[in-house]
Amino acid sequence: MTSPKTLALFTLFLASLACSAQQKFPLRPGEWTASITSQVAGAQPITMLYCMNDETWQKAISGNASCAMKNLILTPMGGSYSVDCSSSAAHMTGDFKVVFDGMTHMTSSGSINMTMNGNAIHKSSTADFHWKGPTCNPAADINLRNHNVPPPPHQ
Repeated sequence: MTSPKTLALFTLFLASLACSAQQKFPLRPGEWTASITSQVAGAQPITMLYCMNDETWQKAISGNASCAMKNLILTPMGGSYSVDCSSSAAHMTGDFKVVFDGMTHMTSSGSINMTMNGNAIHKSSTADFHWKGPTCNPAADINLRNHNVPPPPHQ
């Protein structure tokens, strides 16, 4: 069974894919904080840092060959898309929406159906992104951090 944090990371990664199709990051580049809420009973909101700029958007496009994006629609106000992802242990389909609210705020929402190790799972989540500043912390940001070492303690 997947943890809420794993699902939240995956959902946010997919949300970034929709925006990345524009080639350039459409909002203010730098460090962003995301508050992720899963509509699962007992799930606690998760707050994470992301470095969002043109380079990290391009990385998101080329970094996941196991996912196919479909029905991508983008406007200056946001977008929507569907995904179909497969790996040796899981298959996932989902629908996502991203809303740009100015240059320093965006939201995303998604609904996924996943089969993992033979178990069917349906989950929905939302994320609220806020720009923190122009400088990204490579030790904390999910897009820059060395994933071979644990993240710094949550403050």
